Amino acid sequence: MPDADETSSGAFSFTLQVKSRGFMRTKNTRTFMVAVDDNAHSERALEWLMENLVEDGDEVVAVRILDEEAYQIDQEDAREEARELMASIVELNEEAEDRRISIVVEFVAGKVTPTILEIIHVYRPDSLTVGTQGKSANKFQKMLGQHHMGHVSRDILTSSPVPVVVVRPEAKVQKHLNKRQNDPKRRGYHNLVKGNGDLPMSITKKKRRSLQIPT
Repeated sequence: MPDADETSSGAFSFTLQVKSRGFMRTKNTRTFMVAVDDNAHSERALEWLMENLVEDGDEVVAVRILDEEAYQIDQEDAREEARELMASIVELNEEAEDRRISIVVEFVAGKVTPTILEIIHVYRPDSLTVGTQGKSANKFQKMLGQHHMGHVSRDILTSSPVPVVVVRPEAKVQKHLNKRQNDPKRRGYHNLVKGNGDLPMSITKKKRRSLQIPT
């Protein structure tokens, strides 16, 4: 990839963009947006996106919202963090051979929900990926830049015009799967169909005749 193009504007907004050599946007190009920060669950969401969704010819838009009211933004530090994030995404992409993609990194100061929605309308992504600590869907609010629990994450889930993919930590997912598998009340598909071969809600010929249902 060549050096990143950098642009910035008044109310702090910093954009980096790089494209793999040979990348060409086509009608099949998909755009995936991911909200990021320096938390482990956020990093896992980015890794999951790069490993499971992104393919040759796609675009990745990594967004970090900076709360200008809560923090005194050091613009040079923010630019350096954006460059480091870009470098990490490029490195993740290099793990996939012959995958030519476009990468955009957006660092924007503003209120979380309207800013995320504004960026969604600009890039029109196919989905938005966020990370969670696994305790609650609201936990990814921190990843979006908010440190106080509230209605912001719910607003994004309910207001987003595109699907929101919430990535949970692997350990949490495995714990949930193990709990389900060890549940004595759990009934799998093979349990439903074994025996007389009828699903619980199906109607046998005998039942149909007794109910006088025409065949």
